[in-house]
Amino acid sequence: MKFSIVIADMKILTASDTKTWMGLSKKLAEPKTETTPELKEIITLIKSRFPELPNTMVWGNYLIFEEFADFFTIDIDYDDIKRLEHEILNIALENGFAVLIGKENKIYKPKT
Repeated sequence: MKFSIVIADMKILTASDTKTWMGLSKKLAEPKTETTPELKEIITLIKSRFPELPNTMVWGNYLIFEEFADFFTIDIDYDDIKRLEHEILNIALENGFAVLIGKENKIYKPKT
């Protein structure tokens, strides 16, 4: 994995980014479960935007989705990470979801 993105329901965000990251790390330790239908739609949109990328770990480019109750993670290996990050960010934000990028320690919120 070269990069990881979290797409989340806005309800996991707290008033403090630090508390949000701590809460997310606790949730990541919990067993995986099926995510919400709304988040599943985002997964489908992302997969349809990048049909050439497999959803299993292979040598080279891939997108691997892991679902949790109110968010999902995407592990990414792709030659043009910035382009992929930008596309995923736009899809999630346009649909009202938060995007958390740990490597950059950033939380993006949709405009209200």
